Amino acid sequence: MYGFELRLSFKVSWLFFFGLFVITLCCFSTGCSEKKVGSELIDIVDTDLVSGMVVAPGLKDSKVIAPLEDAWRRIDPKEDGWNSEFLNEITTKKLKNLSNIMKLKNLINKKDLQQIQGDEYKGNFLRPKVLEEIYKNDEFIVKRGHAKKESNVKLKDSINDLLSLFDAPPEKIAFKLYRINQEDLGIDSKKDIFKGRVLVNISGLSGGNLFQINSEWETSWILSDESLKLNGIIVLSYEEVSRNGAKNHKLFVDITSSVFGNGEAYREQFLRSTDHWRSRIARDFGLDVVANHGIAFGDVNGDKLDDMYVCQQGGLPNRLFIRRADGTLKDVTESSNTGWLDYCASALILDFDNDGDRDIAISQNFKILFMDNLGNAKFEIALGLGTHAQTFSISAADYDNDGDLDVFLCGYNPPAGSESESGVMGEPMPYHDARNGGKNKMLRNDGNWNFTEVTEESGLNQNNDRFSFASSWHDYDRDGDLDLYVANDYGRNNLYQNNGGKFVDVAKEFGVEDMSAGMSVSWGDYNRDGLPDLYVSNMFSSAGNRITYQRQFKLGVNSNLLNDFRRHARGNSLFQAVSGQPFKDVSEVANVTMGRWAWGSRFADIDNDGWLDILVANGFITAPDSGDL
Repeated sequence: MYGFELRLSFKVSWLFFFGLFVITLCCFSTGCSEKKVGSELIDIVDTDLVSGMVVAPGLKDSKVIAPLEDAWRRIDPKEDGWNSEFLNEITTKKLKNLSNIMKLKNLINKKDLQQIQGDEYKGNFLRPKVLEEIYKNDEFIVKRGHAKKESNVKLKDSINDLLSLFDAPPEKIAFKLYRINQEDLGIDSKKDIFKGRVLVNISGLSGGNLFQINSEWETSWILSDESLKLNGIIVLSYEEVSRNGAKNHKLFVDITSSVFGNGEAYREQFLRSTDHWRSRIARDFGLDVVANHGIAFGDVNGDKLDDMYVCQQGGLPNRLFIRRADGTLKDVTESSNTGWLDYCASALILDFDNDGDRDIAISQNFKILFMDNLGNAKFEIALGLGTHAQTFSISAADYDNDGDLDVFLCGYNPPAGSESESGVMGEPMPYHDARNGGKNKMLRNDGNWNFTEVTEESGLNQNNDRFSFASSWHDYDRDGDLDLYVANDYGRNNLYQNNGGKFVDVAKEFGVEDMSAGMSVSWGDYNRDGLPDLYVSNMFSSAGNRITYQRQFKLGVNSNLLNDFRRHARGNSLFQAVSGQPFKDVSEVANVTMGRWAWGSRFADIDNDGWLDILVANGFITAPDSGDL
């Protein structure tokens, strides 16, 4: 293929807002249920008000001002009528207690579990007795198994069997309750029982080697007599990974500080937090707390070493670093004339004018700049164009096979005051299938720094009203021209089939609309059958999974719409190419949905075994490790 795409982005954490949105939507349209499972257990949740909240002046009694008090009630899971979030909070506390017990010693007894285990507990072994070795090389061994349906295994015996695998108590135990299916609730006059699916990650040393367990449990809980007890565990999936020789070397070593050489830009700019710059840079400069900013690599000085261009928030200079022979980086921002202070989201380092050296294209909020390489890493502006949309990423490819690189711009938000009335950080409507986003642009390269917008005439204006985040080119149909996949936030994606320079959106026909929060896309032949497969980064939302499976969510809607909302929270997608047929969604079978809060992903053969692995960039703002998956 002859397509290019490079982006790295970060997005505001919509985890809370997704849950809040769907709850609000339900409350306005159908009304939220007043009934709570285990309503007699209100006192289980700590009701103390948050310290530091404003107190009404002149009052003898400590009293929260009404609006703040009301706000506290709105975020308290026991106040909103949604069983899922109330049960999640109290269950998570119990699971945290269980993890603390498992970290204390290798052998636990019944007394250790008396505050967690119910009298009627039933479950199976947490580690299946029969495991299949599915992968092995000189360094890694991966085994998987499915537990039998035993129902008479005591919890302490099951946990001790699991802990016996480790040399010492596990170093890390993490639980995430991601599903409470209200259809599983069984309620009688004496007790309330509910089930929840839990993702489990346990890691430590086994036989002196690094050892990790990845599992999924279906947990059963009983609420009665103002207590919460674990009533059973059934293992839905189990995987363990052992790494040989782990003590001798590391797979990856952080070389960031040594590569930057403790330079001023690294020390005084990159290591500063968002909060640091928020207190020092005026908002008018375009400082973005969401941090949608990219990084580009390419040889800008002709020494056959890839150099690096870093996009920054408004008010902070972009940075160009030249790679030295020893691998360290030299900051040449000032001499290169590339230190833009505008808000910059992404960049490409490619030869746009076909003169043999690599130029730079930079997306700056509502415009794109092309900078001509004059030689020796010095640049000047060749062209600037308005985009009429907040451009989060750019990609380039010779879509018309005329020998030069054309440019595709992903338009996320339209300008404020546009017909969509969205604007920067506008509200997508509807949330799960928004059609009020920005407009993508296709720029045809006519040579000599002349670009013509051909969005309409090329057919790329079809379904061009989404919150487009990323795009990637590949000749998926193997007809000699490059096709285009566009990942859209808040809804359906696009697959534009290139038919001799004219595009048709065939995403629905080929089964790859993938309605979710699309962040990135990567092409690669993961199963080595000669056909290009497709991996799309989305957002795995445990809150969304919990809420959308509640009985009161979207009452009265058809099952297709309900499934659309549930799909929005499922996570990443893997589509397997099938010759002459639509792609096959193998996401859950291949176990690749849980990419966490995924921003970007790439196929790459990390271990050089000839098979493409998947790298996923996830997370948001760095904070202390909470142990949460």
